[in-house]
Order: sequence, then C-alpha cells, then structure tokens
Amino acid sequence: MTDLIKIMQQRQSCRSFSEKPVEAEKIVSCINAACLAPSACNTQPYHFYIAHAPEAVAVAAEYCKGEKVNKWVGEAKAFVLITQEHAEIPAANSEARKRDYRQYDIGLMIENFCLEATELGLGTCILGVFNEEKLKANFRIPSPKSIALVIAIGYPADSEIRKKHRKPLEEMITYLR
Repeated sequence: MTDLIKIMQQRQSCRSFSEKPVEAEKIVSCINAACLAPSACNTQPYHFYIAHAPEAVAVAAEYCKGEKVNKWVGEAKAFVLITQEHAEIPAANSEARKRDYRQYDIGLMIENFCLEATELGLGTCILGVFNEEKLKANFRIPSPKSIALVIAIGYPADSEIRKKHRKPLEEMITYLR
C-alpha cells in the first residue's frame, strides 16, 4: 500500500476540533498542495480567502451554520473560503471552450488540500452550506465572485479513524466492449 493510499484512508470529514490553534504555515502548505492539482487548460479558476484570526474565524463560523447543519463549526480554528474564478480557455482549444470545467477543477484542488491537511495532522470538513452573501459582505469579497465551498480546519479532537463505507467495486465498474 502506498503512502498516498494510507493518507486517503485516514482522510475524513472532521466535525470535532481540539483547542489547539492551526499554524498559518500549515494552511499555506495545504493551499500549495491544492495548487498542484490539474485544471482545464491550467486555468486554476479559484482563489483562497483565509479566516485565521480569531475574530475572522468567529464570523466565518457564524455564517457557516445552517438551521439544521454545521452546528459544530464554532470549534474550527480556521476557515478557507474558495471562490470560483473566471476561467479563460484559450481560443485554440475551441472544443474545450464549450464546457465549464471550473467545478471539476475546484473538486480536484480541494482533494489535494484535504489530503495535505491530513498528512499534516489537521482535520478538515468541506462545507457546502453557508450564507454566501453575509460571508462576502463581511470579508469584502467582490460581489461578482461566487463562493464555491468553505473548508473548516483544525486539529481533530480525537484520533479515531472511522470505517469508510463505500459501494462495492462490482457496482461501480462496467467494462466496455
């Protein structure tokens, strides 16, 4: 088993964080790993906004709570807000210009981010529920930008790795003839 597979097996959504603050250098290391992900025509259609200072973390936590979800986000020690940016596919790639690849590119990038965080001993949870308008207003994110996802970050409160439940491969693979 490779080291990468071991990290993938350890990576899980963390919803309970310890009191230990997250070092800014580790967040930057995660972003560096994220930026190594491939993107369509190397457009890298994302930007990172880091809430690391306690006041910014409190604001991010407040606007990432839903009515019935994310009640635990106040435990996170940092947040990274990821905006989906404009992606200009070169004209030479006319076939590629017919599709919008940005969501795929963001997904690839976030996986790299989370795997690096796991390697560094951090826990992450990718949040899809948040009050985008209030986050944008409070952090002065320009209005035309769209927040794609938010990552809650911290040191896990416990070291238990939950068993992953995945569909059997037989249900997920079809060989083409």
